[in-house]
Amino acid sequence: MKSKRFASSVPVAVLIHSITWVCIFAFAPIIRYVAGDKLDVSFFLNTFYIVFHTYIIGLFYLNAYLLVPAVLYKRNVTWYILAVLCLVSGAGALISLASPPLHMHRHHHYADFFLGSFLPGFFVVAISTSYRIILDRIRTEQERSDRENENLKTELSFLRSQVSPHFMFNVLNNTVSLARKKSEILEPTLIKLSHLMRYMLYESDEEKVPLEREAEYLRNYIDLQMQRFGTELKLNLEINNSSRDDIEPMLLIPFVENAFKHGTGMIKTPEISIRLLTWDHELHLQVSNKYDPASKEEKDKNSGIGLKNVERRLKLLYANHYTLQIEKTDTMFNVILKITFQ
Repeated sequence: MKSKRFASSVPVAVLIHSITWVCIFAFAPIIRYVAGDKLDVSFFLNTFYIVFHTYIIGLFYLNAYLLVPAVLYKRNVTWYILAVLCLVSGAGALISLASPPLHMHRHHHYADFFLGSFLPGFFVVAISTSYRIILDRIRTEQERSDRENENLKTELSFLRSQVSPHFMFNVLNNTVSLARKKSEILEPTLIKLSHLMRYMLYESDEEKVPLEREAEYLRNYIDLQMQRFGTELKLNLEINNSSRDDIEPMLLIPFVENAFKHGTGMIKTPEISIRLLTWDHELHLQVSNKYDPASKEEKDKNSGIGLKNVERRLKLLYANHYTLQIEKTDTMFNVILKITFQ
């Protein structure tokens, strides 16, 4: 971000434009010098040389920053062409009138001076128009990208804030029950809950976190869920993390949360399988849960994150570096996610 701001800053732009103009105007004298002509410094101090190149520079910026945005964009092409004709013809005529006294020894005529400023003028206008259109397109694309990034950040913040509201209430109710029973697992439960909330409230604001922290968050979440269901739920869990890569926080939890949401409740012998394997630059996550095809659940807008939102996050964050398979059999719902880290 800092490099983009540096490249687009006004001083840097002025420096780049200045160097470009110096290179353009020095090109012809340098070619003549290479060809064997003597390089005369007075050539650069010639009145015609200064006036002509001032005209070229002024025409470039007048067209790029006035005619194109004010006439071509806001009116139409016809008005723009007329404006350019008037500008180039008028300026070319003035230069041709002022030039002959300075160069009579070269036997040039008015027509030569006029064409010498008229044709380069239109060439400069063409370059200037192309420059402005390309510049505007780049800015439009950058603004679109910035808006998309801002929307993504807003969306990610919203999605993270929506994670497991009912889960939190259930855990708190469970801790109240443990407190009344003076259970020995009350303290570790509160510790896990504090770790969970700290990650959700603070660490999830970071752009990326180590995979180990995301895996630890999943472990705490699963442990607290299992305290609710106990032996009523069969859980097959395997988490093996050996990667040092980073990941966007709370990207994996929706799949696990979805399994607990739809894989418990009115289902006989509920069963959930969670398998998270990571190694160098690779992540494989497989989440499966039994479901009852005859059961009709009432949709709750505040309960978890939809898989479509997670797919959007993956698409925006990892583009072509992930695969997501969602399979549904008669009794099982399976999600297989693979991410290749760059």
